[in-house]
Amino acid sequence: MTKTINKQMLKITILVLTFSQMATNGLSPAMSDMAAAFPDVATSTIQMLMTLPGIFVVFLSLISAWLTSIFPKKYLIGTGSLCICATAVLGTFLHQSLPVLFAWSALMGIGMGLISALTVSLISDYYEGQEKENLMGLQTSAANMGGMIMTAVGGVLTAIAWNFDYLVYLIALPGLLLLILFVPRESPAPQKTQEEDSEAEKGGGAAAFFKNGKVWIYVVISVMMLFLFNAGPTNLSMYVTEVGIGNSVVAGWAATVFLLGGTLMGIVFGQVSKRLGVFTIPLGFLFMAVGFLIMIARANVIFLYIGCLLAGMSISLVSPQCILQASSFCKTSQELAMAAAVIMAASNIGTFLTPQLTNIARVIAGSESTVYRFILALALAVVVAVVTLILFAVERGQTKKGGA
Repeated sequence: MTKTINKQMLKITILVLTFSQMATNGLSPAMSDMAAAFPDVATSTIQMLMTLPGIFVVFLSLISAWLTSIFPKKYLIGTGSLCICATAVLGTFLHQSLPVLFAWSALMGIGMGLISALTVSLISDYYEGQEKENLMGLQTSAANMGGMIMTAVGGVLTAIAWNFDYLVYLIALPGLLLLILFVPRESPAPQKTQEEDSEAEKGGGAAAFFKNGKVWIYVVISVMMLFLFNAGPTNLSMYVTEVGIGNSVVAGWAATVFLLGGTLMGIVFGQVSKRLGVFTIPLGFLFMAVGFLIMIARANVIFLYIGCLLAGMSISLVSPQCILQASSFCKTSQELAMAAAVIMAASNIGTFLTPQLTNIARVIAGSESTVYRFILALALAVVVAVVTLILFAVERGQTKKGGA
């Protein structure tokens, strides 16, 4: 007998689980103290403690569909939550060497990868239409809200000792408890519909998804979004220290405000998307550019927080729209799962590459100053905003001509 699903509690569970999706931001307040703890290590290497998990998220996202054919999604997501909780304990008590910290970052990445890809998949499994679109926006908000909680609490904990910052990863525990209570155990091998069988016979499915050239536009945009977006969290602590406007607590609050922007925009994403559609993407990159500009325009806390708020809104305009647009090319549930996994993987490739922004800025400007990193990020954001605006305007014009 099939157990009745409480879809409201399932929705809450998905959102609470998503608190861990941006777990790497939890280390943001400690970056400056970590750099001081390992003075002989390059800044970009220290930043990789935040970005290394991204490469594991890429791998887990791409094999998530295969994993769900063997294990129930509930068990996989639960394993991911346990990995993040384990990172909290291990990072707090075992932190004396950088290789050990990288091991905990890898463990966190495995947890994030299982949670990120499969919570998006749960949305596609149980919701559709406007409800699905709204929930995707709310999921981005939840991810940012989780990041906010971690960075705010992390700033306070870092002021005590930088290794205490790892305790913020216990945020995965409530999601694990709700998962046990409200997410049904799914079949490890869901049956294909007639449409899916027909698509497979025609050479459809995942192969057809990958052959669709338009999908790769959103893959590239997702890479660029997280590549530039993470310039904020990975550099805020160092920027605050460099310009002398505060300590780890100020940096923690700045990172919190950065993620607050994403939370607020995610709440209204469904309505904004309904009005602007694909044009939310160039708007998102414009928000990022303006935010970074305000942050560095004047070295004071007010400008820092305003800039962080605006720049943080960018992710909730771009990321869910990329998933929605990629999903619009899908004909089967297999392609839909693949779309979410590929966009998620692309985003985390961008996250992993973020420290290279530090190296590029140093080569171009001949300086280690964090200001030049933000200048480079805002310049690239403007370029992407202009290119995507032109691209989507041309595409819309061609569509109207074709329909005339």
